[in-house]
Amino acid sequence: MNIRICTPVTGKTIDEFLSNLNKTQEVSGFVELRVDSIENVSESDIETISQNLTVESIFTCRKNSEGGMYGGDEKSRIMILEHALNQNFDFVDIELSTMEDYSFKKRTSKLIVSYHNFSHTPSYWDMQKIIATINSFNPDIIKISTMITQDYEVTKIYRLLTNKPHDEERIVIGMGEKGKMTRILGPLLGSYCTYASTKWGETAPGQIDIDEMKKVYTVLNPKS
Repeated sequence: MNIRICTPVTGKTIDEFLSNLNKTQEVSGFVELRVDSIENVSESDIETISQNLTVESIFTCRKNSEGGMYGGDEKSRIMILEHALNQNFDFVDIELSTMEDYSFKKRTSKLIVSYHNFSHTPSYWDMQKIIATINSFNPDIIKISTMITQDYEVTKIYRLLTNKPHDEERIVIGMGEKGKMTRILGPLLGSYCTYASTKWGETAPGQIDIDEMKKVYTVLNPKS
């Protein structure tokens, strides 16, 4: 059972970010680099972060409307993303709404195209339409993350995984307290990874601490 647990890294300054990155890499083999948390993040900061990586990574500079913390203007954020696409990050995560507005032509990193909804979970068929739109940009991984407000909505999340094409990679997550179980079961149903928090980084409602997550998977698969 290959379970990838991705842990976010945040920090208000580049020094704080690098310190948190070093600590996180000691407990996790996969990190999400939330550089939108860094005040006045620059291209040189991106290069410094790249040079300090020792594990698999997802670079993220999330826009505010999809749960991000970026304080600059949109043009500057796009320049940061374009720069990151040609560093040595394993993946760069770009929102579907951003992909629809801008053309990223050159990249060496793999691409995650993501959709986030912090208010509700759309219908299963509406999410299938969103996935079809995401696929038009030829991503390496599709990411869908929505807020679970009713217990029954988790079945929509599970269906997006159990009904996915065998050659398509998806990350599918239900956020909030009612979505916690999707974070545990997602990888067992085919999600490329799940996300867990540490004391140095938590970026979405319902994230479970990485130590607790590891304990759960040890119980589920004691031979791993």
